[in-house]
Amino acid sequence: MRPQIFARYRPGRLARNGTILLGWMLLRASMQAATVVWLARQLGAQTYGQFVAVVAVSSFFSPFVGLGLSHILLRNAARDPAHAGHYLARALRWWLRTLLPCVAASVVVALWLLPERIALQALIVVAAAELSATSLTELCARHLQAQQRTHAFGAVHAGLPGVRLAAVGLLWASMGDAGIVAVLWTYAASGLIYAGLLWRPLRAAAKAPDAVLPEPMTARSGLPFSLAVFAAKLQSEFNKPMLAQAGFGLAGTYNVAQRVVDMASLPVLALQEALWPRLYAQANPVRQLLRTGAALLVLALAMGVALWLVAPVLPVMFGADFADAVAVLRMLAWLPLLQVLRALLNCHAIHYGRMQQIGWAYAIGGVVSVVSVAVLAPVYGLTGAVWASYAAEVTMVVFFLLSVLRKYQYSG
Repeated sequence: MRPQIFARYRPGRLARNGTILLGWMLLRASMQAATVVWLARQLGAQTYGQFVAVVAVSSFFSPFVGLGLSHILLRNAARDPAHAGHYLARALRWWLRTLLPCVAASVVVALWLLPERIALQALIVVAAAELSATSLTELCARHLQAQQRTHAFGAVHAGLPGVRLAAVGLLWASMGDAGIVAVLWTYAASGLIYAGLLWRPLRAAAKAPDAVLPEPMTARSGLPFSLAVFAAKLQSEFNKPMLAQAGFGLAGTYNVAQRVVDMASLPVLALQEALWPRLYAQANPVRQLLRTGAALLVLALAMGVALWLVAPVLPVMFGADFADAVAVLRMLAWLPLLQVLRALLNCHAIHYGRMQQIGWAYAIGGVVSVVSVAVLAPVYGLTGAVWASYAAEVTMVVFFLLSVLRKYQYSG
């Protein structure tokens, strides 16, 4: 068994796949960056903050569209490629069943959290577009990732921001000075168009969903992953409507700093995404996880140093309205280090089948995120939102570490 494991572990191939994926992620990031810079400079901190608050609230329930089965699809199709179409069909069936309830929930939460009312029709369309486009992109990408089609996986993820950037460009070319309503409708229309482009090839690749399959895939099997992504979504997006309560400008400022961190994290994320399907396909991936994980942590630390150094450039890029984003970026610079550690511990838990612990870890992290943002952001503003992000990550990392220690205590 051991020689087989080392035969399957090829660092050169992992690095090559990671480099290919990084190229697609850089393309995706450049289009996202262009969209963020364009909207921030054109709208200003106040109106841009209103835009990001609406989109953030609309995206809260995207992890529950499809019940997290995209992650089970990745695992099962990587292990059992002969039945990949059947796993895909089952995931698509639950995607259809959960889309409308999640759209309705998103609209209700938006009406509750946003301090200023947006037209109900616009909220419904934005929620439907955001939820369908992001969740279907994830489902399609995981289907391709399971086949280790790295170029296609990267292209699907890059397509959505590309369509959105093109739509925003057409909006300003045709209208010049666009308001918040026009931007929201354009953003929603581009998302719906992309979701439609993904739907047809997915339906064509799907086979009978009720076939007897070697790997388990029930409606509940992906819920721990839904909770995990939902907790991450709350941590990254719930601060927007809470900051908007004090002023939309605060939400816009925080979003700019956060997006810079997201873009800088792409090399680490690319290596992680290239690593996961290889680990799932191995009988004993712990050694590779330890070696590659150590390298990822060092890379995340170096990235944090770089972010701290380049933070003063933000007002030049986004405009003087975003001067406060410098301090926010420097505070957020070390968050990816914790996120990488949490992702590695999450992979360790999946390998040992501790799925319920994963669900509990992210559920607790989500609660900590919501409570800490609700308590700290109204009092301490941007600094409180940053503290809340760290509090949620530390909580989840500690929970996973305690689970690992208990496992080795019982096995010893």
